[in-house]
Amino acid sequence: MRLTNYYKMEKLPGQRSKLRYDCTASTVDYEPFEQRARRGRERRFKFYYGGTPGTFHTRAQRKAECAITDGTSISSVYTPDLSRPRLGYGDVANTLDALLFLFNEDYTQIEIFVARGMKYHARGLFTLFADGALSDEVEALRAAARDLMPPRAAGAAAANVQPVLFDMPG
Repeated sequence: MRLTNYYKMEKLPGQRSKLRYDCTASTVDYEPFEQRARRGRERRFKFYYGGTPGTFHTRAQRKAECAITDGTSISSVYTPDLSRPRLGYGDVANTLDALLFLFNEDYTQIEIFVARGMKYHARGLFTLFADGALSDEVEALRAAARDLMPPRAAGAAAANVQPVLFDMPG
């Protein structure tokens, strides 16, 4: 498998920040994200999705309009296909790992698929992802993910967020 880890991020009700996403399900085995989770009060991986900060290298700012951050950069988010604006890719800062992003229609949910060691093949992975060639891997990772929300909070999140289905081409 090229895709190795999965993180489902959602905007939770009651959050003050409109840019914050919290992890509600994951395979819980990608150490760079798990380290960030252990640092937080809630012990859950979270990040902020928005425009590239002024602290980013100017080359990154020109290429990517958005980024995921949590005090420091996690990844730029590139969305190169205008016909598929809900799909993106990036790479984890200070690693050799690539990320693939799938946004739902109202951007209240982001699914992240990690491809360890594939940083220099991120664009090719994005093409495979967009063409549906990775759909079996996507579904296997989704099935392997653990729900990380307490029952009451999970019900509240589920009431406000529609599931994202991976649209297969053709």
